[in-house]
Amino acid sequence: MIDIKKILDKLEIEANDIDLYITAFTHQSYANEHKVQSNERLEYLGDAVLDFLIAEYLYKTFPDLPEGKLTRIRAKYVCASANSRYATQIGLDKCLLLGKGEAEQGGKQKPSLLGDLFEAFLGAVYLDSGIDAIKKILSKIVFPQIGDPDNDFFVDHKSHLQEYIQAESRQGVEYVLIKETGPAHDKTFTVSVFHDRIRLGTGVGKSKKEAEQQAAQDALDKLAVK
Repeated sequence: MIDIKKILDKLEIEANDIDLYITAFTHQSYANEHKVQSNERLEYLGDAVLDFLIAEYLYKTFPDLPEGKLTRIRAKYVCASANSRYATQIGLDKCLLLGKGEAEQGGKQKPSLLGDLFEAFLGAVYLDSGIDAIKKILSKIVFPQIGDPDNDFFVDHKSHLQEYIQAESRQGVEYVLIKETGPAHDKTFTVSVFHDRIRLGTGVGKSKKEAEQQAAQDALDKLAVK
């Protein structure tokens, strides 16, 4: 609890209900072992508030950008990889409460867990101090990073595409190897990415992973102009 207070002090947040924050740091694995409430409900709330505030910031900051472009930028800054970076930046990972098994498996280094933690933390801040307190946090650690809307920030296009698709659908995406050409020591791979049997994009690379990233970027480029 002492470390949690240090984080709040650093962010200039005065806790009215410290139990809210303890819950925010409680992963489901810890909750199961200790019969306490997990942070999943707070994560749900924080996700919605974060999504709204980033959308509002982008809308006001880039008045000339179309909806598709704004959605793509938001996907860069509101995704598991981005949220986990924010969580680590302000030290939330140090206070994460994990069950024994999850802790032994390196749970405090998993982007998915840290991303969920960041959202749960924002949910607690929202309930405890209101939306202006969250804006204050975002103005310190997120908004300053959103400068040039075309910057790379996170170059994991596959994660971006997954986040983009999941915002609209429960179904994920599938990468399919279309062909490979060239000799064994110098192959070129062509991969297409599909969603609900619809081809979203195609990429070419010297490895399957590179081709998948290119396919995801191609899909994002096409989706952004809609």
